[in-house]
Amino acid sequence: MRRRLRWRRVDSAELPTITDRLTRWPAPSGGASRHMFALSAIEAYGTEPLRLATDTDRWALAVVFPGRLVVPCGDAAAVESAGSPARRWRLMVGDREACDPMLARTGRDSNLVVHDQRFLTVDPDRVPGELELPDPGLRRAVDADLPGLARLAVRLHIDDRFGPDPGRSGLRGYRERIEGSLRQGLVHCVGPIGAPVLKVERSVSSQRWGVQLAGIVVDPTHRCQGLGRAAVAAAVRSALDEAPLGRPVSLHVRVDNLPALRAYAAAGFVDREAWRLAVRS
Repeated sequence: MRRRLRWRRVDSAELPTITDRLTRWPAPSGGASRHMFALSAIEAYGTEPLRLATDTDRWALAVVFPGRLVVPCGDAAAVESAGSPARRWRLMVGDREACDPMLARTGRDSNLVVHDQRFLTVDPDRVPGELELPDPGLRRAVDADLPGLARLAVRLHIDDRFGPDPGRSGLRGYRERIEGSLRQGLVHCVGPIGAPVLKVERSVSSQRWGVQLAGIVVDPTHRCQGLGRAAVAAAVRSALDEAPLGRPVSLHVRVDNLPALRAYAAAGFVDREAWRLAVRS
């Protein structure tokens, strides 16, 4: 009988090996693209959020922000053996191979919603130029936009089936999270100052590892007008212009969100592989 693996903290001497393994991991999207969140977390935080489970032939890594987020990476067998690296988490996201074994060991949870997702990356040759798909006025969000951005986040919460309307406390929580991202320059929007009608964020923004777009939502009164695809195309062009050629741009989206999949394809994204998103409401 094989020994059960356990998650442990990572030593700084192990970081080069971990980084190399994540970068070279065989995956339809490429290891560095698939693992850009984990790689950017290492870049920003070092060993602090990392947990490792390994033996001679099994290997898994998890990025853990306790009470908030778990991102598993690596062998399904290692993840299955080690179980969850955190007692409490609200959001789990990652490739299906790594996430599903962890979810299988979670047990029944009436507050847990699991979504089938697709992971997409940009093909630079497919990105429409400004003449083909003009920038609709995408701009960096400012403090005055916060109330509107929080309302858009709640709209996305409902649209993406994270749960029912979270009410005033949920609105306040989204506002606090977005405020932190806004301070880092990671939130962009379309619309007059103080009245945004579209939001797009960066959950990853690394010169080395790439950009991951997230939190994309259009106000219901402005949908079906091509605003989403134009704004995403503008965000992609900006990301590609900021860094050396070849830096990947990615996002993940619900597999049954066909309008979004069409919009992202029109902005230059290509469907790469199955992804998973699990949320505790």
